[in-house]
Amino acid sequence: MRIGQFTGFYPSRPFWAVSNIDFTDPRILENFSKLMEEEVFQYSDEVFSIKICRDGMIMLRMEALEQDDSEARKLPEDTVRKWGEYLDYLNAFYLLLDSSVINVMNVSYFNLHEITTRDVIRVRYENGKVAGYNVAIESVASTFQMGRSRSSYAGIPIQYDSRISMRYLISLEAISGAVDSFRLVVSKPGVEKVLASFTKSIAEYKVGNYETSIILAWFISEQIISDIWNGQIASLSKPLYNGQQRINRDRRDYLKSRDFPVGVVSNMLELWDLLPFDLFKDVDTVRGFRNKIVHEASKYTSTAKDAQLAIETARKLFMRSNNIDFQPSLGFYVIGL
Repeated sequence: MRIGQFTGFYPSRPFWAVSNIDFTDPRILENFSKLMEEEVFQYSDEVFSIKICRDGMIMLRMEALEQDDSEARKLPEDTVRKWGEYLDYLNAFYLLLDSSVINVMNVSYFNLHEITTRDVIRVRYENGKVAGYNVAIESVASTFQMGRSRSSYAGIPIQYDSRISMRYLISLEAISGAVDSFRLVVSKPGVEKVLASFTKSIAEYKVGNYETSIILAWFISEQIISDIWNGQIASLSKPLYNGQQRINRDRRDYLKSRDFPVGVVSNMLELWDLLPFDLFKDVDTVRGFRNKIVHEASKYTSTAKDAQLAIETARKLFMRSNNIDFQPSLGFYVIGL
């Protein structure tokens, strides 16, 4: 018996994947659950597999994380670490899907949010068929899971229920675009963690937690600047005529020490033409926001514009360093008071 597992989630806004259900067909109610659960998109290679159901459930399998390492998972912290790694991939894909829908369909539909262990669904396959899955009872995902069953609808025709009527159709082209971008991400280990941090920053921005959004975006920028700096130091290291290294271990440690804070490093990178001047100015501005949050919290009130600049600055640095781009959705989804 072939057994495999996927980790799935639902975006917070329901959607039809690839094609919707035609409720004018009188036979539709007989096959409602089967049509909702139908896997309308599949992709698989040696690194990961992804399945997307018509009702919007997105299922991902990372082969490296699904290896049988039961011995290594005896300690709770090992399990938590594995979950953290999976969540990074899920959040990265969610961000790329949101971006692809914006670029391909010219619409910002998803209310991007951070995916946590409360939102995920572990799906078990036996011989290629779904054999069972948990219900994410602490998440809106449970509502969508229950919405797969005809018995969950009562009182009005199914097509008029808000769980159905408010759905937006996401095209095959948009989904394929997200998967293509995700393939680039998984080919560069560690990039998924950066994209997951973007998802968290954007999610905090959308609910008005601007300070948290700025700090998360700044962490991304700071790390990328540090990587560029370290790469430059490595490129300058070369043997001298007497056999000594131009940048030996002591000198390298000094150049990476607190004597070279990110403000100094970003200035030097700009002077070396490794950082465009306009981008350097934005980095310096966002660094100022971060310092005010940490050191002058009582005097500084962050704004949406500040958080937008922090996210956009981090995105530009990320694009230059990884040759991977995405379009963040920076609209608001809040109800009035």
